[in-house]
Amino acid sequence: MLDEYDMLPDYKRRAISNFSSGLIAHFCGHSPYPAFPFKQDKIDLSDIDNIVVFIIDALRYATVEKLLKRGKFEIIGNTSLSYMTSVFPSTTTAALTSYFTGVPPAKHGMLGYTLYLKEYGSIVNMIELTPLYQERDSLSRIGFDPLKFIPVQTVFQQLYENGVKGYLITSKSFVNTGLSRMHSNGGHSKGVYGIGDTFEELHSLLKSGSHESLTFVYWGLIDTYGHRYGPSSEAYELESYWLLKIIEDFFMRIRKKKVAFFIVSDHGQISTPWEEEIWWSRHDRDIYDLLYALPTGEHRATYLHTHEPERLKAIIEEKYPGKLKVLLRKETLELDLFGGIPEPGFLDRIGEVVVIPERDGSFCFKYTGQEHSMRGRHGGLSQDEMKIPVIFMRK
Repeated sequence: MLDEYDMLPDYKRRAISNFSSGLIAHFCGHSPYPAFPFKQDKIDLSDIDNIVVFIIDALRYATVEKLLKRGKFEIIGNTSLSYMTSVFPSTTTAALTSYFTGVPPAKHGMLGYTLYLKEYGSIVNMIELTPLYQERDSLSRIGFDPLKFIPVQTVFQQLYENGVKGYLITSKSFVNTGLSRMHSNGGHSKGVYGIGDTFEELHSLLKSGSHESLTFVYWGLIDTYGHRYGPSSEAYELESYWLLKIIEDFFMRIRKKKVAFFIVSDHGQISTPWEEEIWWSRHDRDIYDLLYALPTGEHRATYLHTHEPERLKAIIEEKYPGKLKVLLRKETLELDLFGGIPEPGFLDRIGEVVVIPERDGSFCFKYTGQEHSMRGRHGGLSQDEMKIPVIFMRK
């Protein structure tokens, strides 16, 4: 079922949910989920009152290793580099929600880029929180409340109950969206335009507070470069290098006791050549006619909604031999892909069949016919998608 190219989420110790649970445990003395092994990885948080976590969207571990071999870093090096795994699917909505709750996707329910939300009768873009091809946040018009959608507390809510302040610094274009409001519930959001005001706002926070604090800083541009140019492109690697350098330089200028920085990612990316893309549509009647809802999820982790899962699995495997892992729902749960058994209301969201392309393939449904190829993708189980960096800096 799996091969040497695959990497399962390590929900017992080293997934994103463990990382954030470890931060909660540091500040609160308890956590909602098993904590990351900070001490084992020589990450010393003793006497630290202020933690800053830079989440660099789509920064893969292999890229950081490659950049470190070139040298030219003052602090960041192999001794400060550890790793963790993303969640499944290895995509922004699922991974960021695990950062901001400390629990895996099975518990928070944000299980993909697009999801079938039975309660709203819609296929929903979970980043924009809108039915497909409608305006951002339009789901709110039919009763959707982003502050009540996830059934668990956010990291910020748990910190607030223990007297710890929480902050999210993100793009001005994201700060008031439903997804950011969902993630920052219980904390304070600050919108920024670029690198300069990101560090202006962060420096202001670190100078102003005598309180304990946890600050997340989200940077999304590297993911965009990866999709457009590929994760081995000059654009992707240059942006990654200079972002690491700028963060390191800022830390060196302001570093003081009781302040620690992490640089992490939500997922990696894998190069996806166009010749390995499988494009299909409603005209593929052998598959499409067995669905009761449009496909959802990702190009690298597709959810199929069917009343005949065994038959559908057999058809896809015969049609695309060696190209796709086709898993029944029960098989995904046996592999613990989502970090436990999803809550009853969440099972509809993953469908009855999950399709994960082998190696660097993609399984792409044409909703409108306007979709296009991408040189880099994520969502699947390859090491390039799943293995992400944990860089630690303290005085």
